[in-house]
Amino acid sequence: MSDSQPSTQEQSRSPTAEATETTGTVDPRALGLSAGIIWGAAVAFLELAAGTRYGERWRLLLADLYPGYSHEPGDLVWGTILGFIDAFVLGYLFGRIYNWLSK
Repeated sequence: MSDSQPSTQEQSRSPTAEATETTGTVDPRALGLSAGIIWGAAVAFLELAAGTRYGERWRLLLADLYPGYSHEPGDLVWGTILGFIDAFVLGYLFGRIYNWLSK
């Protein structure tokens, strides 16, 4: 190996333009959709698990959080929709605030 070329170990330790580049922005809509899908699915799962003692406690908590949500038969769909909207809005706002603060 010649002295003019740095070794592979030295190349990996030297900072590159890509490594010193600042972080990119977040797509707020994608973050909101991801959060909405995950939380909506979690609310649906908790509603399905409400037949157990563990699930019933979560159902009572969700009934306190979301208006019109109770233990009626149609609440699986309503709770899933409310959970999706709630998490979408929070995820979207989080993405917008993150982009604003990262500038």
